[in-house]
Amino acid sequence: MSFPCKYCGSTATIHLTDIIHKKKREMHICEACAREKNIIPDSPKELNVQALLELVLGAATTPAKTEPADVNCPDCGIHYAHFRNQGRLGCPNDYVVFRELLEPLLERVHNDATRHAGKVPRRHQRRLRMARRAELEAQLRSAILAERYEAAAKLRDDIRVLEANNHEP
Repeated sequence: MSFPCKYCGSTATIHLTDIIHKKKREMHICEACAREKNIIPDSPKELNVQALLELVLGAATTPAKTEPADVNCPDCGIHYAHFRNQGRLGCPNDYVVFRELLEPLLERVHNDATRHAGKVPRRHQRRLRMARRAELEAQLRSAILAERYEAAAKLRDDIRVLEANNHEP
């Protein structure tokens, strides 16, 4: 079965599929349009991962003025342009050095989330709940002493929700 190119209508030779939040999207592109969009470079061994991600995720390309190629990491020496071409960082310090340039990219990829919201190992869940409860109780005492009763009522409710969730399996 042949598909038409998304951009020019000729026969597509490159077929991209992504699945995000259980939704499958397919994109079909001819080789000429893929080269024009910098998805595949002239060298057959390299693949522009960043351009591919931007195309699949529907993100607009960032203007070149916000991506200075001369910014480099003092620890590993990697240039930001190298990261943009290869899609890989050189060391953990790169996250600090390229922070302003990486944040918009990461927000797009992670649906505007900038904080990790993943799972916590079971052995740590109880300790985290106890610490959260102690923190809420301290805030509650502080709110009562300051006579901020609406805030105290909300904190009391938050403690109750935390306790109710604590008893779930």
